Amino acid sequence: MHDHRDDQRRSRTATPRVLFAVALSAFLVLIGTTPASAHAALTSSDPADGATVAADLERVTLTFSEAPLAGLEAGLRIEVRDDDGVDESSGAVAVEGTSMSKAVSLSPGPHTVVWRSVSPDGHPIEGQLAFTVEPAASPTVPPTTTNPTAAPTPSADPTAAAAAPNTGAGTHAHGHGHGGQALLFGVLGLLAAVVIGAVVLRIRRGADARTEG
Repeated sequence: MHDHRDDQRRSRTATPRVLFAVALSAFLVLIGTTPASAHAALTSSDPADGATVAADLERVTLTFSEAPLAGLEAGLRIEVRDDDGVDESSGAVAVEGTSMSKAVSLSPGPHTVVWRSVSPDGHPIEGQLAFTVEPAASPTVPPTTTNPTAAPTPSADPTAAAAAPNTGAGTHAHGHGHGGQALLFGVLGLLAAVVIGAVVLRIRRGADARTEG
């Protein structure tokens, strides 16, 4: 009987200790899991991680499982760095619902988004993602159509023009030669008529003189 009572006392004494240990273990597990389940997480992004986008992209947007804690004191951050580490984002981080975004002006090439958000419980989360900006397409310039310019038509053939004065000069000289020859023939004819007339007159005088003698 004495041993049985001692066992009961020890059992009653151990039971609260076991219950306390179980309760403490459950509390520690609850502490370890509750913050993790309450923290927000990145669910999507525009551009997506590893995507290739056009150069005219205007904003980078990050979407979370819970709304980021808005306000300047919250420590929200979005930086969009080019391959040389230059931040090509501008302005303030804008929060809308579960998303936050920032304006960008991007150059071609690889880019890295470095972000930091704050969960509603005040716990900060951060991360990185990458995307590539393709070069802007060159504008297509239609070929210029030009009307062929007609070659100026010369008013006269240079060879013919050069030959025309020569022909005129030759014709004029030729006419002048014919005029000289006619004048020469006229003078010779006149002299011949005078000589013939003198000869005829002399013959007649001789005949008249013989007749009178």
